[in-house]
Amino acid sequence: MVAVIIDIHEGNEEIYERLVPGLFPDGKLPEGWMVHIAGPTEDGWRIVNVVPSQEQFEAFAREKLNPATAKEGEETPRLTFFPVHKLIRS
Repeated sequence: MVAVIIDIHEGNEEIYERLVPGLFPDGKLPEGWMVHIAGPTEDGWRIVNVVPSQEQFEAFAREKLNPATAKEGEETPRLTFFPVHKLIRS
């Protein structure tokens, strides 16, 4: 299990809301994904996901995320990965 932080420089809620329907049809996360959190930062938009593997997320980024952000005229998002030691859910 790995967490991925996605930073979209100069991204915002409007862009995010346009991207989400194409990335997550029917409002559902890809199989195995555990968490998706999104919100503003000082210089753009940040998304945090917890997914089964870095390789799975990299394939998602290549096939869906990067083309979607490019279509919006946004730069390729910066990705930061780290292993998840523990995930506690209510």
